[in-house]
Amino acid sequence: MNRRDRLLTTINHMEPDRVPIGFDIHENKKQQMMNYYGVDDYRFFYDKTGVECFSVWDWPAVLPKYTGPVPEGVTYISDNQMASHGCWGKESEHIYPMEKLKFSEYRWPDIDEFDFSGLAEGLNAVHQLDMTTASAHAGVGFTHHYQLRSYGQTFFDIMDGDWMEEYMGINRVFFLEYFKRLFKYADGKIDIIRADEDLGGQENMSISPKLWRKWYKPLWRDVFKICKENGAKIWMHSCGFCRDVVDDFIEIGVDILNPVPVYVRGSNPLDMKQTYGDVLAFDGGVDQINVMIKGTPGMVREEVKLRISQMAPGGGLIIGPSQAFTEDMPLENIVAFFDAVHEFGEY
Repeated sequence: MNRRDRLLTTINHMEPDRVPIGFDIHENKKQQMMNYYGVDDYRFFYDKTGVECFSVWDWPAVLPKYTGPVPEGVTYISDNQMASHGCWGKESEHIYPMEKLKFSEYRWPDIDEFDFSGLAEGLNAVHQLDMTTASAHAGVGFTHHYQLRSYGQTFFDIMDGDWMEEYMGINRVFFLEYFKRLFKYADGKIDIIRADEDLGGQENMSISPKLWRKWYKPLWRDVFKICKENGAKIWMHSCGFCRDVVDDFIEIGVDILNPVPVYVRGSNPLDMKQTYGDVLAFDGGVDQINVMIKGTPGMVREEVKLRISQMAPGGGLIIGPSQAFTEDMPLENIVAFFDAVHEFGEY
């Protein structure tokens, strides 16, 4: 079975020949991994390790090109990062470009500053390499809000109904048109839309489910409706506590939930599989903190074996760390992860 078919098969809750591998890596870890595997092209790293999955920050994701002015203080190493975050003035969760500004003072991105013309060609090139195509980036909710305004200011905002109506209205106009154009120019070649909505810490949501449903869910629902009408699957990242709204995720069209961290309340991988495995696929599951970062290669091997035994039956598992491959992970643990998937991941 080829890579793309393997990934799409498991997303559709059928068993492929092997559990597919999920992958996102921090930039400063990437070169170390490429050196270890003896490759000088990122694409060959995917070949060497057997990675099937996608990134939206890096190759092989294909996004429109942002052509507008670069906001002050923003530096990015890729067009994808500029198109997904940089255009808003967001460089990290510690830079909040709209925190102290009124609506009229903030420079909102203009939809005409995005060049969609190369999408179909870029997506087709990825398909020709037997890779699943991913695009977007869909960040229209609570995470997008606090990355613009800061956590503290966001909590004041959500209690001001008039402010929220105007804020969500501006986002609605931009994002609905953005996704309509995205699919128009993609020509049916987008397999996956990546979405991000980090809603809490390890124990609870940062806002109440009621407020999330009131202010953010409607736009998520309408964006995902456009995606589904165009045949794309929805991959949702929510790495903190989100169990209270998982049913809402399913209702609005989420197909894949990432990253299923065992150390977050309500995200036990076995329980998630038993409860939602007939309607959700999962990406992640391998303990990021206690095993991939703090553990040994032997612990990684046993953790991978465990999560495959719990979550792979019937399909629906893309195995990976319960966040990403980060700079604080020992190289030998990452290598042990890949080795273990190939050892235990065959159906």
